[in-house]
Amino acid sequence: MISLLFVLDSSPQSGASLAFFNSFIEQICDCMAGKVSLTLFYPEFSDKEEHFSLSITQSPEYRRMVTYIPTRLSSFSETYLNEKMEDVFSFILKEDHFDVIHIWSLKNHSFNYPAIAKERGIPVVYTFCDGFLFSNSLFEKGLGESSEKVRVSNFVNSSITSFVHKFMSALKPKSHSYWFENIGRYSRYYNRTSESGIDTAVFEERTEMADEVVSFCDKFIFFSELEYNLFYRPLIPESKAAFMEQGVLRELDFWNRPFEIEGAVKFCFMGEILPEEGILELVEAFNILYSEGFCNELHVYGETHENSHYFSRLKQRVKSPNIFFHGSIQGGRINAALNTADVLIMPSKWTRNDTFLVNNAISERKALIVSGKNAPAEKIRKSGRGLILDEVTPSAIAEAVSELERNRKRLYYFMRVTDDFRVPDINENCGFLISLYGELAKNYKEADPLLLAKRLNRRRKERQRG
Repeated sequence: MISLLFVLDSSPQSGASLAFFNSFIEQICDCMAGKVSLTLFYPEFSDKEEHFSLSITQSPEYRRMVTYIPTRLSSFSETYLNEKMEDVFSFILKEDHFDVIHIWSLKNHSFNYPAIAKERGIPVVYTFCDGFLFSNSLFEKGLGESSEKVRVSNFVNSSITSFVHKFMSALKPKSHSYWFENIGRYSRYYNRTSESGIDTAVFEERTEMADEVVSFCDKFIFFSELEYNLFYRPLIPESKAAFMEQGVLRELDFWNRPFEIEGAVKFCFMGEILPEEGILELVEAFNILYSEGFCNELHVYGETHENSHYFSRLKQRVKSPNIFFHGSIQGGRINAALNTADVLIMPSKWTRNDTFLVNNAISERKALIVSGKNAPAEKIRKSGRGLILDEVTPSAIAEAVSELERNRKRLYYFMRVTDDFRVPDINENCGFLISLYGELAKNYKEADPLLLAKRLNRRRKERQRG
């Protein structure tokens, strides 16, 4: 049985993940139970536990190794080069033998993990499930046409932020979602600053270390070939790339009966209530529809409590009484929420690579409206299950919504039975991954000694500098 280590940015049961990624991971972990010897390693934000201590618990399905980290760091460099996290990671590798390490995200970890694994002769798989390693929207020297700066105060501690955090922690009960740390502080809305306060050399170092991650990983998994071709082909050779569309847990009593919608068509949005998700344009679109006499409802599922700063501003823009905010939703309730509406709207303004939510919607026979040039749009083009927006504007969204309200025949076609289009299953994902792990463990190749020597030399300098 393969011994496997998953490196995650948070617990699979945590609701703080973009595009319900933790829900997908939780299903993957449950599927692998009994097929591999699985260990999960992830951090938890805590200012009460001893920082960088390690808690180990064993369940019948898998083992958890949790380390506690502060909500703010002493420098921005620690977001990608964290010596204390490296020490915890090295300790884990010393204490147990792993055949393969699968890094799902390096957020809240250290870019040196793949090199540390290589020093111990362990193959490494990396999945591009977020934009943290190579970002096309957040960090300078990233991918894409334009580069953004980041607000250091979102990551770096100071006497003021320490006092405010302790004061707020005393006033409100402990939160288990870590929304701001995992999602909010990466949004452009919470990074509105003209000066990052970070020296250019720091971004150059970050870029160099990201390139080393590519060198030390044996395989890279992409959820979308489109994403690979758009952003990563110049960086990652095809020999290292593998593609796996996110599967869903299909119901045994699959719903294929005919139906007819009574009354107005209902729409829903599931995601982050942030500018990147196109939520403002969506609200303005339903304001337009209401002013034109349409009575379609929009049901919004997304974090509102911990995101109150942006949410309160968004609420002020709402003019239609047919827009309802329901707060965040647990991963296990995705399909239940989908079944309260007829159409799922995903007007994201960033380049999404996920297909988990789309596939759940298709399996529940929901029509979709999605923005273009991303994995959801690629899925809709192949399946013919909805409309693709040419641009994310209130008028474009309103036009798409009114089209599905007026043209019921077209809407029902998008919601047809799924016999002609097979939705991938989570068990297929599990089988694909286990096969990949076995192949890597069997045909493992040692790392380039020159690269390792370069990395070791850099680490000595880092420790001397520290």
